[in-house]
Amino acid sequence: MDIESVFSPGGELDSVLPSYSFRSGQLEMARLVDEAIREGKHLVVEAGTGIGKSFAYLAPIFLRAAADDGSAYVIATSTITLEKQLYDKDIPILKKALGLDIDTAILFGRSNYLCVRRWEEVRLERKALGVKEGKAEAAFDAWAESTETGASAEIEDEKVGRLFPSLSSDEKDCPSFRCPFYQQCYFYSARRKAQKARIIVTNHHLLLLDAKNREETGKGFEDDAVLPSYQVAVIDEAHHIEAEATDILSLTYSSDAVSRYLDYLTRREKRFGSASILDFLSVEEKDRGVGNRIKEAAAHIRTLMGQYDRVLSDIFSGHGSEFLLTEEFYSRNRERIREGEVIADELRRMQADAYSGYRENPSEENAVYFDLLLRYLSTLSAYADILLDFIRFSDWDGTIPYARSRGDKWEVKLSPMDTGPVLHRMLLSNLSSVIYSSATLSVGNSFEYFARRSGLAEDRGRMLSSVFHSPFAYGRNLMLLVPSDGVSFTRSQSDGYTEYVSKTVRDAVLSSGGGALVLFTSKDMMRSVYSSLSEEIPDLLIQDDRSSRAALLSAFRERKDSSLFAVSSFWEGIDAPGDTLRLVIIVKLPFAVPSTPIEAARARHLEKNGGRPFMEISLPEATLRLKQGLGRLIRSEDDKGVVLILDTRVITTYYGRIMLSSLPECYFPEDTTLSNMPAKIERFIF
Repeated sequence: MDIESVFSPGGELDSVLPSYSFRSGQLEMARLVDEAIREGKHLVVEAGTGIGKSFAYLAPIFLRAAADDGSAYVIATSTITLEKQLYDKDIPILKKALGLDIDTAILFGRSNYLCVRRWEEVRLERKALGVKEGKAEAAFDAWAESTETGASAEIEDEKVGRLFPSLSSDEKDCPSFRCPFYQQCYFYSARRKAQKARIIVTNHHLLLLDAKNREETGKGFEDDAVLPSYQVAVIDEAHHIEAEATDILSLTYSSDAVSRYLDYLTRREKRFGSASILDFLSVEEKDRGVGNRIKEAAAHIRTLMGQYDRVLSDIFSGHGSEFLLTEEFYSRNRERIREGEVIADELRRMQADAYSGYRENPSEENAVYFDLLLRYLSTLSAYADILLDFIRFSDWDGTIPYARSRGDKWEVKLSPMDTGPVLHRMLLSNLSSVIYSSATLSVGNSFEYFARRSGLAEDRGRMLSSVFHSPFAYGRNLMLLVPSDGVSFTRSQSDGYTEYVSKTVRDAVLSSGGGALVLFTSKDMMRSVYSSLSEEIPDLLIQDDRSSRAALLSAFRERKDSSLFAVSSFWEGIDAPGDTLRLVIIVKLPFAVPSTPIEAARARHLEKNGGRPFMEISLPEATLRLKQGLGRLIRSEDDKGVVLILDTRVITTYYGRIMLSSLPECYFPEDTTLSNMPAKIERFIF
């Protein structure tokens, strides 16, 4: 059995999938994945809708694992939903087709697993106090008693879901192997299964957290860390990787976070006999009074943080909810910023006092609580380091310092200027092969933008790349319309643009009979257009705070002729095949305003080094976003529909032509006007 036989007509996949059809792009992608793994190279591949990219990377991995190559493989995707689809649907199909029973496992983040100890404590407390069990508690107990994985991804009952966060696994108070429920622990059971598996399915967050942990601790990829040891990674939905890496690699100091860990040290809890952990561990003190000294230090630190919060509020006020800290700002406020050093000094002094004031080898019955104490103190020390990094900041080329308000307080954050070199250092340079895959990675048939942000540009000698276009008949089934006499968006005339959008959206949606997804980049514009059209367009839905994304999408799918106004996350991940979705309207080209501190800092840094922020950041990001929006329409071979772009910059500017050239080839009548557009939509759809 080889890759060709797996994907060929009459082959292994064809034998188990009634709807299987041979796609040359899928076979070519599988060959390329196998080549990259075999030759120790990295691969970036764009696989259009319908290629079947999951099987294209899974099949080579299973075949190589079956050949006992000794490697372990991690497959990371962007959401838990996609994780479960791979593990519960795609992998079982492939195992059946290949006749291979390779050990596989799925891993979520710790907080996605039920903590059996917490659940049992709550049940015992309810029983001891004679508390009557409500419907939610009964439903939760029934789920907890029947679940095999203890994972929140299994939960379908909203009542159970609401209770889950308070009973989920949490590292801050986990006794680990000393817990009486260690053998039943769902989190550690999942980890033990993953350690035995050759193929592990997880998510981007956990993959990057693992890489960061290995770098900080010095562990190699031959050792177990957050994830078990592995040699090859597949990163699916890879267009998210820069944002995920920025999030994981960012450091945050906030007084609320520090106060929370001080509370863990000093608050009274029933598990400590209504004492704090410091009181409980008083028998382990080398010299009496260390616990009281730590309590006094904690109270003093809280006072100092309150004073420093007022300093930060004073120097950050008037700059909006997020504020990029520049060299000029630091120079102007250096002395006041340095007032926070005393907090870091006190945190470190408290940790040193604890380390010298307790026995190195606590009694066996207290060892688990002593571990918790050290864990809390270590975290507080890490916050001290972040605070000092902020106060003494000097790395303007590598790190972005900014402030963000949280209610009446401010937190400070340090984010990476460029994720590419960090991803290369932490991940790509340590693995034999990394496969990046997504339906939207190239801009103008080039992977340059993605290569710089993913780490691939740091090692071009090991980089393979390819684009595999969708096998669906876009030229026949998708019509792209841009009215030549439409309006180009400008910020100075946004009100006039909103009026134009309202009229054009109404005409288009009425001509399609509904079944429309209208994608906005601004909530204000979306609400304004909705307000003017809610009485004219039947069954009109809008993304708001009252309905969850899942509930809104479910309503849109079930009501065939409904229309949905949406922003943000609805630009991707929406799957509504068939007549449910027959018209996608893109109101404005999705250029992000470089208003966030991270975007502004990266643009400024690029310009300072001779780059062009618009061409190298704004245009590629908007193009990929546009490709995601257009990709909502054709999700199967039988899908047919219209994409209407209202912003005429896509046909009147040089950068608009670059964006159009990056889209799948489709039917694009250039004689479209506002007057003939409704008739074109109606004729094409019906």
